Amino acid sequence: MRSRAAIVTLLIAALVAAACGWRNKTPAQNVSGGGNTQQASTASTVAANPSPQSDCVTDSANALDQPSKSHLESTLAAFKRREKIDFAVVTVGTTGNRSARDYSLDLARERKTNVPDGRDNGGVFLLVAVDDHQWHIQVSTNLEEKLTNEILTILSRPMVDSFKQKRYGEGINKYVDAIIAKLEERN
Repeated sequence: MRSRAAIVTLLIAALVAAACGWRNKTPAQNVSGGGNTQQASTASTVAANPSPQSDCVTDSANALDQPSKSHLESTLAAFKRREKIDFAVVTVGTTGNRSARDYSLDLARERKTNVPDGRDNGGVFLLVAVDDHQWHIQVSTNLEEKLTNEILTILSRPMVDSFKQKRYGEGINKYVDAIIAKLEERN
């Protein structure tokens, strides 16, 4: 466990880049625009395990206060038991010179190989790069109909507002709760 955390810390330290303001962007866009969350990435696979701290939450950026992190962990674990959908949240300081989209896609793929159980109904992966002021969400193909880019963008507004006030735990919990509510809506 400790060596994984050290690897993640070293990886993040090696990838430090300049930051600018939070970008309220659609989940399927990176800074340069465009791109589908389900497209293949040309970036290399991330070397570190994306979930060294818990099954559903990895706070490598130390952006979450303990009550927010505990709430998030229990919410995601209960959701996974109920719906058989794997939902993970990762915070990092920076993605370095890589787009948040590519970085999150690599982490989501790594998670898929390390957490094969509980994926009966798909998965959701939220990356928040605190120092880069960027975030990105990956949604498995079978959930795209319910979680369109438009819906994900609308649901993200309270999160982005909280991020602007440096209330990361609050923002992430709002977004996660909204996504779970949307996924649990019955047609």
